[in-house]
Amino acid sequence: MPYVNVSTNIILVIVGIGLLIFIHELGHFLVAKKIGVRVLVFSLGFGPALFKKKWGETEYRLSLVPLGGYVKLAGEGPEDEKSGASWEFSSKSAGQRASVFVAGVALNAVLAFIAFVVAFQIGVPFITPDVGQVMPGWPAWEAGIQRGDKIVEIDGSKDLDFEDLFTIVALSNPATGVSLKVERDNKTFDVTVIPKYDEEHGIQRIGIMPATSLEIDKIFAFENNDAPARDAGIQVKDIVTAVNGKRISAEDEFREVEAMNPGKEISLTVLRDNKEVELKVTPSRVTRRMLGISCATAILDGVKNNSIANGAGLMKGDEVLEINSIPVTGFSDIRKFVADSKDDETCIFTVKRSKTVNLIEIPFKDEKAKEEFLGSLTPFYGLKVDSLVEGFPAEKIGLKPGDRITSLDEKEIKEWNVLLQMVTTGQGKPMVIEWMRGNERFVSTIEPQKDEKSAAGRIGVKFREKTEVKQYGLFGSCIVGTKKAIINVQRLYLTLKGFFSKRLSTKNVGGIILIAQASYESANVGFGKLVYFLGILSLQLALLNILPIPVLDGGHLLFLAIERIKGSPVSQRTLSIAQYIGFGLIITLVIYATRNDIMRLLTL
Repeated sequence: MPYVNVSTNIILVIVGIGLLIFIHELGHFLVAKKIGVRVLVFSLGFGPALFKKKWGETEYRLSLVPLGGYVKLAGEGPEDEKSGASWEFSSKSAGQRASVFVAGVALNAVLAFIAFVVAFQIGVPFITPDVGQVMPGWPAWEAGIQRGDKIVEIDGSKDLDFEDLFTIVALSNPATGVSLKVERDNKTFDVTVIPKYDEEHGIQRIGIMPATSLEIDKIFAFENNDAPARDAGIQVKDIVTAVNGKRISAEDEFREVEAMNPGKEISLTVLRDNKEVELKVTPSRVTRRMLGISCATAILDGVKNNSIANGAGLMKGDEVLEINSIPVTGFSDIRKFVADSKDDETCIFTVKRSKTVNLIEIPFKDEKAKEEFLGSLTPFYGLKVDSLVEGFPAEKIGLKPGDRITSLDEKEIKEWNVLLQMVTTGQGKPMVIEWMRGNERFVSTIEPQKDEKSAAGRIGVKFREKTEVKQYGLFGSCIVGTKKAIINVQRLYLTLKGFFSKRLSTKNVGGIILIAQASYESANVGFGKLVYFLGILSLQLALLNILPIPVLDGGHLLFLAIERIKGSPVSQRTLSIAQYIGFGLIITLVIYATRNDIMRLLTL
């Protein structure tokens, strides 16, 4: 039954995360015992004790919250009374005390390595480095990367998965970019791509999404709880094999039929439990609300490499002022001039680049050349109106090409994406829009309208990304496990460096909610993936604990190093103050990370 599987996965996640912290504390416990320090309490879990039993000088507890554990050493805390007894932690040499702090980190590192080896023996699914959607105007698009390509190497790294690709790009040097080896039609070519910082997600990207399979990953509903896939009996893990009797092999083929049939019944053939099942489903009419304006400027935000435009000399950032001596006010003018040009006609573009103005000649042999030219350009979207859609709200309230939008619902607007997001998430409610025409100011109420003409059919399914299972024998698992351990150490270092260099936004910091979500998703994928993810967490726990922050093991080691240098322990007052500061930093980070987690949940 489904809920049994859910319960099992939750238990696996709780036990797994608890084990990581428990192993860390076990390291402290074992070495403390080894050097003769009394361990007053060893607790499995936190909070009130559900069960406790004292053996020797140690009280062993099973506590209410099963997320890890802790040890309490005699004479460890700065607030503890010290008698000078040999069994007190403070009586031991700096080297012995350091070994206790290092032990927890060391056991977590060992556990991580073991987890990687075990995971790869079980088999770990990874998203393949096949390219799905390519975002127009983004670096990958400019470089000529296409849907269906496969990234086989990045900056010398081979045997990639999409996680590797995403991470290397996010943490790469934006000055030098990343070197990719791309496979297409059994041939490979090299290309260098300069990542672009994505303001919305706070991370560097090149603008590609992973390729998808035809396996149903999620089923969702539209407005008014309309969910055609759910109502038709489609299930998660079904594999779509045919639409309207025609066999398909890619998501694009399915989406084309789906989009072209809003409100019309279509037939799906799905593979379920190794048997083909015929289902009937009627795609919903999905429309988007819009004001009916375009603010595509004559400034080029992207020019595809090795294209007609690029070959003629057009570059990203160029502003087209005139075509054949006729002024251009926006991208719609560029489209119109090119579309209306005669075959074999050469158009002269007057282009502003920085502070210079250049004339660029572009010949158009035929309609195909025109389409290729326009397809190789993406405009920068500003807030100056380029064109209006007839019959839509913007035209009705009197907006005209050349007007500049300044605010929406009394909020100053500086970017097109902000305006677009406010309109699409406003649920059709009336809004107050303000714009300028020269020095004249206009204000009006506008109500976004559904674009019924361009309504597309949607049944409410998301397909799973293409994956491949990486599984090896003991020797191979050790090699790959070691490689993944090294990679993850490098990633954590680069991630911290990325935060300080602002190549990564702190909005990407996650807390226990994100960890629990990611762990649960890993458990859903399979036990091998869960073990692999717990290995990553164990390694991160080890590395983060070694940072020189008071309260953490690294902070204690820092004070021991100072003690060795100055020849005497750091004062109890200094230790207490440092502990409070360290605790404050950790709590602040936890609160911030939890806040990020909650914001992610609210935007799902």
